[in-house]
Amino acid sequence: MSTLRFGAGLLGHYSRLYPVVRVADLAARCERLGFDSYWVADQRWMRDVWVSLAASAQRTSRIRLGTRVTDPYVRHPALTAVAIASLDELSGGRAILGLGAGGSGFQQMGIERRKPATALREAIELIRRLLAGGEVEYAGELVSFRRGAVEFATRPDIPIVVVARGPRILELGGRVADGVMVASMASPAAVHWGVGHVEAGAKQAGRALPAIELSSMVYTSISEDGAAARHIVRRGIAAALLGSFPSFDFLTASGLTVPPELWRLLESRQPDYLRLMAAIPDSFVDHLGLAGTPAQCAAQIERIVEAGIRHVVLAPLPVDETDVESVIVPFAEQVIPRVRAAGIVV
Repeated sequence: MSTLRFGAGLLGHYSRLYPVVRVADLAARCERLGFDSYWVADQRWMRDVWVSLAASAQRTSRIRLGTRVTDPYVRHPALTAVAIASLDELSGGRAILGLGAGGSGFQQMGIERRKPATALREAIELIRRLLAGGEVEYAGELVSFRRGAVEFATRPDIPIVVVARGPRILELGGRVADGVMVASMASPAAVHWGVGHVEAGAKQAGRALPAIELSSMVYTSISEDGAAARHIVRRGIAAALLGSFPSFDFLTASGLTVPPELWRLLESRQPDYLRLMAAIPDSFVDHLGLAGTPAQCAAQIERIVEAGIRHVVLAPLPVDETDVESVIVPFAEQVIPRVRAAGIVV
């Protein structure tokens, strides 16, 4: 039996809206509220993830600090190893490396996201070897490193969490990662599908599923105005759909199909966000987000925990986007106690 954990993470646009000091203040607030983890997005052309996490480390003493997510393309994985090891040192061993396929900034820098499952696997292999210490030579299909080493003492077992919603990368996480975050899935059907792929990958590697921490990142809006909460949570869902287009296995798993008008907007790649949000059906909100009162959100979390999730990470989407605390505080004070009181064994 393990302890159910809760985390809070900032979606990418908060790196544009909030100064670094505000992000660090939120980390301290989340720690006081009892959250177990705090995650910051790596969103190019907005405030730097590593600077934000370093500032957060200096304002906190207990909460674990993670990237959600960085990728193997924009920075060489060897530099990511140095960054996460530096954060781990500064935080006293609280760093988590969240890795995913990424997407932000690729067009501007002329970077092609090729073979993401291969790139992630090779990045994880190289990062782990570098954190273990000593000189490393690595020649992969997409990642290479020629006889180098991290030149300071590092913790070799910094957790690596693969964050994904596609089947191949979920399976990769099951094969090689310490944890897998099933992204943007908030219904039992969707979670069972995601966990099933993680388990398939684990079996391929001869691993037991309990050895992998299963978490779920959920777009969350809490408000007594249920209609307003359901509307704003569509912002996160829109980002997930754009990031996955045109592969939507995670929707099929929930019995969802993309309506023609929504498909046309996604196909344009740069749609008007308000039109895009308006085209997202209610059924998508039911399966891909938490939206409503604290009691309604708690009931939905109980269902996904029963489906196998051990670490729930909310991605707050407040009705007033400048007031992220309006989601984080009631989640900590009203949702988490309800879930814990339900007595679910994990």
